Amino acid sequence: MEKMTIVDKYNSVRDFLVTHGADAQMIEFIDSRKALTVNKNSKRSDKPTKAQAENAILAEAVVNSISAGQRYTVSEIQKNVTELSALSNQRATAVIRSLVRVGRLARTEEKGKAYFSLV
Repeated sequence: MEKMTIVDKYNSVRDFLVTHGADAQMIEFIDSRKALTVNKNSKRSDKPTKAQAENAILAEAVVNSISAGQRYTVSEIQKNVTELSALSNQRATAVIRSLVRVGRLARTEEKGKAYFSLV
């Protein structure tokens, strides 16, 4: 079963109210709430946020600095990539994990230690 959106739920409630002869004010209320939700969603931008843009630059720097066929820990990548050296280990890990998620890096684990390599 596919997850219902808020607009779908408003439509279901409205249909129920119309079917069961509800007061016109209730139907108008549901319509106004649905319109507010649609308006709010239309204002969202597809433009990446400032943090997303920074992370994309950092991700490219990571990919460009890693040699093919080599395995690196997060700390090693942080030492090799000058852009990451000033960041915390947690932030560097987030950037690297995003690369794993999109399939540009592979993550392997050996004796509890995570290693990353180019795909």
